[in-house]
Amino acid sequence: MSQTGINRERLLASFVELLHINATSRREGPIARHIEAILTELGASVRHDNAGEAIGGEVGNLIARLDGGLDAPALLLCAHLDTIEPTEALVLRREKGAFASDGTTILGADDRAGVAAILEVVHALTEQGVPYPPLELVFTVAEEVGVMGSMALDTTGLTAAMGFVPDSSGAVGTIITRAPAQQKLEVTIHGKAAHAGMAPEQGISAITVAARAIAGMRQGRIDEETTANIGVIHGGKATNIIADTVQIEGEARSRDPRKLEEQVAHMVACFEAAAEETGAQAEITVLDVYPAFNLADDAPAVLAARVAATSLGIQPLTAATGGGSDANFLNARGIPTVILSSGYAQPHCTDERQDEEELVRLAEWLYLIVRQAAHT
Repeated sequence: MSQTGINRERLLASFVELLHINATSRREGPIARHIEAILTELGASVRHDNAGEAIGGEVGNLIARLDGGLDAPALLLCAHLDTIEPTEALVLRREKGAFASDGTTILGADDRAGVAAILEVVHALTEQGVPYPPLELVFTVAEEVGVMGSMALDTTGLTAAMGFVPDSSGAVGTIITRAPAQQKLEVTIHGKAAHAGMAPEQGISAITVAARAIAGMRQGRIDEETTANIGVIHGGKATNIIADTVQIEGEARSRDPRKLEEQVAHMVACFEAAAEETGAQAEITVLDVYPAFNLADDAPAVLAARVAATSLGIQPLTAATGGGSDANFLNARGIPTVILSSGYAQPHCTDERQDEEELVRLAEWLYLIVRQAAHT
């Protein structure tokens, strides 16, 4: 038992149990039922919203509340239930103070680490019987496929003054205060089919048009705040047919709204220019995926995370990220929220690892954030 009341062995056992529950995006029913049973037993009120119906999933976001017995502003803790790939038939390796898979599946520490840490904080607070601020717990679905769960989150009844999302790789102690907005491009190039051997000059190759557009496009790392990528392309029917249609999916991200607007406009212009030059047509749709957020270093959520980390002897560090998470939409809904590093490495890969001590420190960090809020 640590000085914070976090039970190391219970935490690690809970983490292992969660790792063995296979739950990919839109298929989070088993892990949602597991967590609901635990929280109900600990005295939380639990509900599910309608996000599952909205996104074609089997269950909605799980939302729980514990009163805590202290008359203080509520705090929100959030983690996501889905993993990027299946963890079915996971073979767990535990060696040199870390968890890993055998390399045939991902581990799923992203974000089972966050889920386990939040559940252990609730266990510890309940055991100790000490008053704490009201806790609002949100376990989202479909985070890994465009933060769809938090986009559809029903915030009715949520009153939290600040939020914390343990969902980032790296050593515990990093507080992510800035994250980009993302826009997605869906493009269909319409060319003209023709026989590739007998009358190629009569066709307009949609593949060639797409290649011309993409070749002239700024991609990758645009600057320290902005990235862009063409990630998916489909088209063509056979080698003896000039391809008349190609579908393309791409994205751009930036923490600066002006830069995002400029990058997306540039990508659209590349497709339009290539189509005009060749006599093809470009059908382009731009979709907002998630909004950016930017919290000052003196924002209450940042200060609370800093103070708690320092109390653990950890040097806190604020940082920006290039990815999106539930924190993007929580901030957009008026709950100032930071992302906390969770101690895992190589997320989304078969060599993903979770350090045991880092997981314990994560739970202690969250615990102190809650407990110290009782004295502010």
